Amino acid sequence: MTQSVALDEWWAAVISAAAGLAGAALGAIGGYVSGRAQARGTVEGVQLQLSGQRTEALWQAEIDACAQFVDACNRALFKLGQLLAVAELDHEQEQQLSVYGIGSRDQHLRELRDLQDECTLREVTLLLRMPSTEAESARAVGHALTLASNGVHLWCAARVGQTEDETDRHRDAREGLSTYRQLLKQFTITAQQRFSQPHC
Repeated sequence: MTQSVALDEWWAAVISAAAGLAGAALGAIGGYVSGRAQARGTVEGVQLQLSGQRTEALWQAEIDACAQFVDACNRALFKLGQLLAVAELDHEQEQQLSVYGIGSRDQHLRELRDLQDECTLREVTLLLRMPSTEAESARAVGHALTLASNGVHLWCAARVGQTEDETDRHRDAREGLSTYRQLLKQFTITAQQRFSQPHC
């Protein structure tokens, strides 16, 4: 009888221990599943945050590239205007204005070439940042700058050489400058509108 009671107690202890182990195992599995779900949620949250930060960084990089391109193009526009004004002076007038810090025609031509190079580099950087659907207007501005600059160079050469086509070259230079100014203005307005809109 005593042996039977001891055996029953032993079985009860074994069953209790097994139940405890099963409960602990189920708890561990539940904790693992819950912890894994929580970790997945945390990872997805971090990925979403990083994706948002990346999108914001790319958007800001495009804004910065566009601002630098427009700034360089506006400086080139100003230089073209200066060059046209100075190139219309005769040698004596140019000498008189030099005491006021007004550069010579040749100096303005060199500065215009440097600005053209800068605009081209800014354009390339911008095109790497812009969606392809938006890039065509930036290319049009760069092309118009090239045409305007070439027109001014040709007019300056005709003026120095006093060739018969000087009047035509002068007209072409002014028309090129006007076209460039209009395209740059339109590009700037469109960019301002685009960057003022919410982005995804």
